[in-house]
Amino acid sequence: MFSVAGVVLAVATAWRFSGYLDEAAQGLLTQDILFLIIAYRLPGFLEVVIPISFFLSIMLVYGRLWADSEMIVLQACGFSDRRLLVTTLVMASLVMLLTAFVTLYLKPLGEAEVEDLFNEQRSMTELDTLVPGRFQTLRTGKRVTYTEELTSDGELDTVFIAEFRSTGFQKPKDVVTVVAESGHSVSDENGDRFLVLRNGKRFSGTPGRSDYQVVEYEEYGQLIEREKNLERHYRRGAIPTLILSKSDNPIMIAELQWRLSIVVIVPIIALVAVPLSKVNPRQGRYTRLVPGMLFCILYIVSLSAARSAVEKEQLSISAGMLSIHVIYFVVMLGFFHMNKLSRPFVALWAMTRRKSNAPA
Repeated sequence: MFSVAGVVLAVATAWRFSGYLDEAAQGLLTQDILFLIIAYRLPGFLEVVIPISFFLSIMLVYGRLWADSEMIVLQACGFSDRRLLVTTLVMASLVMLLTAFVTLYLKPLGEAEVEDLFNEQRSMTELDTLVPGRFQTLRTGKRVTYTEELTSDGELDTVFIAEFRSTGFQKPKDVVTVVAESGHSVSDENGDRFLVLRNGKRFSGTPGRSDYQVVEYEEYGQLIEREKNLERHYRRGAIPTLILSKSDNPIMIAELQWRLSIVVIVPIIALVAVPLSKVNPRQGRYTRLVPGMLFCILYIVSLSAARSAVEKEQLSISAGMLSIHVIYFVVMLGFFHMNKLSRPFVALWAMTRRKSNAPA
């Protein structure tokens, strides 16, 4: 299971890491926190990767036993269908505990750390995220900054700044371009930071016109803008499970049901893998792997749709995602019946009936 989970996790991590690299290239994130973000986001990847990897592992192992006729030998030695189900459920119970720990505790903890990192990044100025040798656009898109070198004490060498200023509705924007040999940042008593440039020129005007104003200076101060909205906010994925359980907000309830559903799907998809892995030796062990994956994907997509419906109050909170689990549980029983593996469930149902009809 761990090898399968490692492959799936590596693909998901590489895909997400490429997005963070793009944000770092745009100056929206500093490079030193990229690996921290990925590390904190790993539990969020694992909450879905673990159940799917467990399902694939059962399909591959049991499929090989059936394809090599080893399962037939085990049955001839007394290894019954009931024992196979019990063994599968024992393994599923262990995976359920691991999934519950990751989904209910580790993921919210990691998401909260990521949100703290993002909030810190939003409070930074463009100078804090400036990368030497690269043109960097401010988040608002109104300014582009470049420096040839940036020392550890904040000294800049060969500075270029282009700022776009709107002059009115449907009018061309004025462009203010500042170049300097060097510069450094200073802070005033109000906490505002300024970039003090030395020995340069300032060009201002409208593109396409020749009336540009050129000013030479020995020292020029440029305000370093901060993002105005610095309120700390957390996504629902970062909210602890205990707080979600005490909320009556549909969005919070949907998030709680989602986390619990990820735990509940483990035994269901594990039991589904048992009949799906039963193949004819001539068919090969991978024959039913694609239908099995489709089942898992549809299951998770259905849960995601149910979560969205609960958030919008289009689906009752009491039913919530429970109805999805009931539907797929019935589908699981159908797989068992088609593969003639339903005898353990029939025996369990008969035993329950005898106990209920027994005289007191």
